[in-house]
Formats: sequence, structure tokens, C-alpha cells
Amino acid sequence: MKHLNLAMHAERYVGLRKALGFKFRLGYSLLHQFVRFLESQDSPGPIRAAMALQWAVSASPRCGRFGQVSRLNTVRHFLIYLKAFLPDTEIPPSGMLAEERRPTPYLYSDEQIVRMQHTTRTLWNPGCLKQITFETLIGLLASTGLRIGEALRLTLCDVHLGLDPPHLEIRNTKFGKSRFVPVHPSTARNLQLYLDERHRIVGGKPEALFLLHPNKPLQYPVTLRCFKQIIGAVGVPQNPSRRGPAWHSLRHTFAVRRLITWYRAGSDVRSLLPHLAVYLGHLSLIQTYHYLTATPELLSAAASMFEGYADPGGDQ
Repeated sequence: MKHLNLAMHAERYVGLRKALGFKFRLGYSLLHQFVRFLESQDSPGPIRAAMALQWAVSASPRCGRFGQVSRLNTVRHFLIYLKAFLPDTEIPPSGMLAEERRPTPYLYSDEQIVRMQHTTRTLWNPGCLKQITFETLIGLLASTGLRIGEALRLTLCDVHLGLDPPHLEIRNTKFGKSRFVPVHPSTARNLQLYLDERHRIVGGKPEALFLLHPNKPLQYPVTLRCFKQIIGAVGVPQNPSRRGPAWHSLRHTFAVRRLITWYRAGSDVRSLLPHLAVYLGHLSLIQTYHYLTATPELLSAAASMFEGYADPGGDQ
């Protein structure tokens, strides 16, 4: 299939994706693996959907079904692009590989979050840089639903606590997007306390907001190791049918609790969901729905609101 100039089309497709704001780092690697696979085939004819499926399921067993689906989706979008130049190209139908059911995410209780923060004072010397960094990081993720990577990339210039409303500037994050994230006054106060202590310990440098040591920004691998220490000390139970507990579980917890708050306030949740999607940095509501696990508390709040609408004598 070398005569089809697949490598050239792949490079142009990658350039287009990046121009649209997608980082496409993993997709770039997968796409070139797929092109090499196609070029190794003896068939002189057009690309068939079966070839894309064959390549997708040939992944390492460690990838699992989720990895296979991701591989197929990556090449499917490329083949849609390629069909404009090679009309005989077959596009694998959507849903050709059934996705694995995602584990139910772990949701933290308010008590657990408080205990996680307090546990940092027993694991490390109270008031030391590492201790106040992790205590503040836990509080920030719980109160804003930020991704852990977004929090770790924050710099001093991204924190605007003196403005109305106080907010964080999240730059060039997932999907190449940037956004402002307003924070609650209590979160702003705690961040300011952290900044004051941080300045007392290390001064104004380095630029990274969260530090492990005076001249060492907090890195993701370290957060994973320390998080396991915190969770182990708190005694959060493990459940094989659930995902986590993990840093990302704080994001799930935030999204679910925001919905519960809206339901209990009698708000129009349907009209407010797009605001939640923007706040979380999602491109569409489909991504936000993934976070809205149907917990008993959430279902109860939704049912109570529905009863108000369904009751002919109700006020709703």
C-alpha cells in the first residue's frame, strides 16, 4: 500500500489536528503504527474496515478492551479524513468494538476529605512545606474539581485571589483549552494562607504554585506515592468494583455534589449542566455525564424534584 502515500496523508492529518488545538501525542504514535501496519500488507487494494479492526485488536493484552477501542477510534477518524482523498477507503462503523463498562468511580465523603487533610499533619511535620502543600492540594481539588495535572501546572501568575471573583487561570490543558475557574471565598482564603506560608519558607521562587522542596515543584509521580500514604493512613476501603480511590475521585466527587446541591435548591439542572461542563473543562456534555454517577443521594435529590413536578397540587 505504499503507493497510497499513507505516511504523507498521516502527517497532514496530524498537522490538521494540532492546528485545531489537539495535542495528539498518543494519537500521533498510534497513527504511525497503523500506517506501518498497512504498508506491511500485501493487498494492493483500498483500505478495508477489517484491516483497522485487525490492527486495533492486535494491541498488547495490557491495553485491554479500552485500549483497543481507543486505537480503533484513532484510526477511524484518520480514515474519515483519508476518504476525501481515497474514496474507496472503508470506515469502520462506530461501535464496532463494544467498550468495557467503566468501574464505578469512588466518591469521598466530607469526613474522609477532612481526614485526608488532617492526615498530612501526622505523616509529615506540621507546617513544613510538604505538609502544607498536600493539605492545600487536597482542599483545592475537592472544592474545584480540577484535574490533578491542572493543579500541578499552576504557577503563581495563574492565581488571582484579589479579583472579584477570585479565580484560577488554567492554561493549555486537556484538548488544548484554557479557562478561568472561579473559587469559593473559603478556598481563596486557604490558598492565600498557603501562599503566605510558601513565601515565608521559600520566597517568591520558583514559579510553580505547589512545591515539594524550596526549589523543586511537585511532580505527578510523587503525588501518587504520597496519595497512597494518605489513603492508607485514613483507611479508605478498597472495592474491586470501583475505580480508585484516586486523586481523580475528588473530581468525580465534586461533580456529583454540585448536582446534588442544585437539585436540593430546586434549580433547573438541565440548563445548568453546560455551565458545569465548561467549569470542568469539558468539550461536551457527554464527557460531563461520565462524572455524574448515580449515587443514592443524587437519585434521592432528583426524585424529590421530580415529585414536585409530577404532583398536580405541587408548587413546581
